[in-house]
Amino acid sequence: MSIEVQGVESTAKNMKALSKRYSKSVAEALVKSGHIVRGDVVESIQEQSPGDQVIRYREGGASYEHTVSKEGDAPNTDTGRLVNSIQVEVQPEGVYVGTNVDYAKHLEFGSHPFLVPALEKNRATIKKLISFALKRTKK
Repeated sequence: MSIEVQGVESTAKNMKALSKRYSKSVAEALVKSGHIVRGDVVESIQEQSPGDQVIRYREGGASYEHTVSKEGDAPNTDTGRLVNSIQVEVQPEGVYVGTNVDYAKHLEFGSHPFLVPALEKNRATIKKLISFALKRTKK
């Protein structure tokens, strides 16, 4: 068995650029903040919230029941595609948490937001992390 990790070089390069732009401490705080938000996004999707039961169909025609979360709640996981796609991306200009799943924008900006609520939930923690990093940088 082998595992291949992709993007290590570009992440390291982007982290270096981010560190030059802000400082190593602030860059580390931004990355840590991104991982905190990602963790809450994943948790909110995996946490089954109450809602309507619907019948869905797998490729091949087999049916299964799925609980659709209430409007305003994060989507309930179904296939795992969305939750498995949530990534933290380190770029020279900042840290991004998101997904490349095509239907995610319809959920986020429709009736089942999951990214913005996770960011808002952690806003105070992120501010503290960055503030602490800035104080360490000034010393």
